Amino acid sequence: PPLDKEKQGELQALLCGVLQVITQKLSNCDETRHIVLQVADQIMVLFLKIFACRSSTVHEEAMLAIGALAYATGPDFGKYMPEFYKYLEMGLQNFEEYQVCSITVGVVGDICRALDDKILPYCDGIMSLLLKDLSSAELHRSVKPPIFSCFGDIALAIGAQFEKYLGYAIPMMQSASEVCAQLDTNDDEIMEYGNLLRRSIFEAYSGILQGFKDAKPDLLVPHARHLLQFLEIVFRDKQRDEGVTKAAIAVLGDLADALGPNAKIFFKESSFYIDFITECLESGDPQLKNTATWTQGMIGHVMVS
Repeated sequence: PPLDKEKQGELQALLCGVLQVITQKLSNCDETRHIVLQVADQIMVLFLKIFACRSSTVHEEAMLAIGALAYATGPDFGKYMPEFYKYLEMGLQNFEEYQVCSITVGVVGDICRALDDKILPYCDGIMSLLLKDLSSAELHRSVKPPIFSCFGDIALAIGAQFEKYLGYAIPMMQSASEVCAQLDTNDDEIMEYGNLLRRSIFEAYSGILQGFKDAKPDLLVPHARHLLQFLEIVFRDKQRDEGVTKAAIAVLGDLADALGPNAKIFFKESSFYIDFITECLESGDPQLKNTATWTQGMIGHVMVS
């Protein structure tokens, strides 16, 4: 008997999940990566067919699997973009099924890492959809943190060519950082969201600072003070989680690294960073200690410049 639509959807979703895991496993190892590359075209054709069906669970699973494929194929993923782009757009506009939207935002990050600046032709479209998503009152708030992280991914991929989006992205990041300061600290769920949001804003700044470091770091000088004020508020907040602390201490180092001598005046005004670095150096987490040591070196370098 023919499978009913729902059963077929469930089966397709499971199969996409299996393909995702196999793709990840095989591409993590140099000896087996070629297997994925040999069948990548066929797999991609299947995924594109799946987007023709209506079920959101299948779309979620197919998106996740495509993210894994982008990681596996690297720059070669570019050949799928002309076909795939319309589904990426659909995913970014899917407000009702916000999990699909959120996963699609994550896949944009995967594609940025795979294609680097080859993603440039698609950036106007992607950025305008991400900015629309952020301004939308309809979209579930849980999609907003991944969008900020995605700004960082895009800026890292296209470097100073992100310049034309700065005037849109940075004000969004600044107003989100002000929202963070006003959240109800007695509500656990809201605090968890606040931590995700703060971490993602720092990740966005880190990507932008690293992206502009070699070409036009001066463009970020006007935003340094606001970022440091936000960092200080976060430093004073004892309810921040480990993820926020790591992202914050990393962006402090990125600020010094990207702006160089131009950062000196800002660090002179805000001495909180000394206590923040000390706190991180005393942590039991080796990764946090390493980042704090690096940040300390970067700021030290700037202060003697």
